[in-house]
Amino acid sequence: MRPNSPLRSDPIRQRYYDPLELAEKISDILFYCGAALSLAIPFLDKAARPVLYNWGLILFGSAAVALFGLGLVVRLYLTPRAEDERRKDFLTSACGVDLALETTVGYYNNELSKPTDRIAAQVLENAYFTKSGALSLLKVERIKTFLYFAVWLVCVLNRDMNLDWIVAASQALFSEQVLSKWIRLEWLRIRTERIFDSVYQLFQARPNSATFNAIALEAFAKYESTKANAAITLSSRVFNANNTKWTGEWEAIKVKLRIGSKA
Repeated sequence: MRPNSPLRSDPIRQRYYDPLELAEKISDILFYCGAALSLAIPFLDKAARPVLYNWGLILFGSAAVALFGLGLVVRLYLTPRAEDERRKDFLTSACGVDLALETTVGYYNNELSKPTDRIAAQVLENAYFTKSGALSLLKVERIKTFLYFAVWLVCVLNRDMNLDWIVAASQALFSEQVLSKWIRLEWLRIRTERIFDSVYQLFQARPNSATFNAIALEAFAKYESTKANAAITLSSRVFNANNTKWTGEWEAIKVKLRIGSKA
């Protein structure tokens, strides 16, 4: 899961993940617009400004409908399409067969030749970069969620607080963009850390071929199901900012496990 560099090419991210990331950013904008409107509408005097009040309701309803529709497009079309192409590229690299029309260059880096060995190494690589990316994003998500929770708690505990404010704060906190996203991101980090540890130990123990193959395939299936259930698209901006550091750490891991050498 590495972004492009002079020696690497990732047409799959450009063609499939960039539109997905854009759609998710638009979803976030719609959510925050809806949240702002839900806070502003109670302050509008319906009798004094009926037109402005009605337009506020129309815009709020439109944002909610657009967010719902875009959410379906992201979950049922853009995400599965991108993950299918990434999976094809993964197996093309591991098994040496052409499953995808577009493939990455320099995306997976190990010197193993057996397909199941390469699958294990590539899962280890993916899990490493995913857990690192999730942990980096969590630095912001944890703070954001805490602030939303603090505001919501103040609204709930304040007896003089207008009910509309409590509803608006609850709507914001218990949404896909705040509390749900933080929980899913934490879960993604925990799961990928465990997958990384299990595959790392697999290479250290190096059991017989049958056991190695079974554990490698199980780890691949667990990693793919984890991504699907978490439904989190990790930021390309975060990857680009940390690419040099994480790549250097991954190269050191390869050398230690004897699955590659520094280029």
